[in-house]
Amino acid sequence: HIVAGPSAGLILADLGAEVIKVEHPATGDAARSMPNQGSTFYYLNRNKASLGLDLKHPEGRAIFERLVAASDVVVENFAPGALERLGLDYRWAQTVNPRIIYCSIRGFLPGPYANRPFLDELAQMAGGLAFMTGPPGQPLRAGASIVDIGAATYGVVAVLAALWERERTGRGQAVQAGLFETVAFWVGQHVARYQLAGIRPEPVPARGVGGMMGWGVYRLFDTRDGRRIFVAVTSNRHWRGLCNAFGWTDWLQDPALSSNRRRVAQRSRIEARLEPAMAALSFEEASRRLAEAGVPYAPVNSPADLLDDPQLKTPGRLLPVPGPDGRPVSVPALPIAWSNRRFSVRAAPPRLGQDSKTILLQLGFSSSQIERWKATGVIGEGPWLLEDEAPGQQGKKGESRDE
Repeated sequence: HIVAGPSAGLILADLGAEVIKVEHPATGDAARSMPNQGSTFYYLNRNKASLGLDLKHPEGRAIFERLVAASDVVVENFAPGALERLGLDYRWAQTVNPRIIYCSIRGFLPGPYANRPFLDELAQMAGGLAFMTGPPGQPLRAGASIVDIGAATYGVVAVLAALWERERTGRGQAVQAGLFETVAFWVGQHVARYQLAGIRPEPVPARGVGGMMGWGVYRLFDTRDGRRIFVAVTSNRHWRGLCNAFGWTDWLQDPALSSNRRRVAQRSRIEARLEPAMAALSFEEASRRLAEAGVPYAPVNSPADLLDDPQLKTPGRLLPVPGPDGRPVSVPALPIAWSNRRFSVRAAPPRLGQDSKTILLQLGFSSSQIERWKATGVIGEGPWLLEDEAPGQQGKKGESRDE
C-alpha cells in the first residue's frame, strides 16, 4: 500500500504496462495521507490510473471481477489473509481468468511465519541486514525502503517470467515475493562465508568496510576542503593506477604489495601513507587524479546532491513528473538503459479515483450504472493528497489498515 506494492506497479508502468490502482474510494492508498506533502505516494505512482472501488461491497467485487477478467496481472500487497476473507484471492481469480498472473508481496513466503504481519524495517532486523549495518550492539536500518523495493522488484521478475511461461502453456499462475526472504538473499554471502570459513559474521563497522570486503584499500578518506571520498582498490590494475597517481613507484616494485592478499596484510602501512596524501588534496583534485588513473572512487553525497550530479543529468536519468501544482519535479528513472528508447512520463500521479469512469466505460458498464455507483459509494473520487482517513473509515481496534 505504501512502498512495496506501488513499487511493483511503478516498475511495470514504466516498462510500458497499463497499470490501474484499485483504491478504496474514501481513503485511497495509505500513502495519500502521509506527511511530507505525500512525497512517497508522488514518487511511486506516476504512469498509473486510479480506480476508486469498494471491494467490500458486492457490486464493487463484481466490478473487480470484470477488471480481473480483462487483465494480465494482479499485484497485491494486502495483509495476510485480507483478500482471502474478501473471496478475492488467487483461487477466485483463477476461476475468473485462467490466464491471470497473481503476484502477492508478503512479509514472508509460505512457511511457519507466513501469516505474520511484517514491514521493511522488521525484515532488515530479522534477516541480519541491520546487524551487519550498524555498530556492534546497535543494529541499524538502511536509509531507504530497500527491502520493500527489493521484494517488489523480485516480484516483477517473477511476473515477467510467468508471462513468458504463459505464452507456452496458456495458463497463469500465482507468484509471491517475501520481504524476509529478500533480506536473506542479500546477506547470502555472509551465510555462505560462515559455513565455508567458519567465521561468524561481524557488523561492518566492527571490522571496517575494507576488512569485511577483503580489499587492501577500501574506505573513506578526508580531503583538504573537509569533504570525504571513498577509494576502492580491488585489482592489481587499480593498485598500479593508485601508485602512479601519487608517484609511488617504489610501491610498484615492492613484493609485499604485489597482490591483494599481501596488500590486506599491509593495510596499516598503506593507509599511513595514503591518508596524509589524500588530506593534502582538495576533493576535486583527488577526484580528478583518481579518475585519470582509473581508480574507483566516490563522493559522499546526500540524496539532495543527486539533483546536481552530472551522471544523473544525462537525458533520461531524471524524469520530470508534474507535481500537484503543475510544476515538474525531477525524480530518478528506473536504473535501466535501453538501446532504442527512453523512459517517459505518460501520466502524473493520479488523484484518487480520477480514472474510475473511463475504466468502467472501457469495461462495458453504462453511464447510468456508473452514476448509481457513485451515489452509493461503490466507486468514488477524491483529491490527490488526503488530509486523513475519512470519518467512519478507520479500522476496528487492532485491525491493520491494509485490511
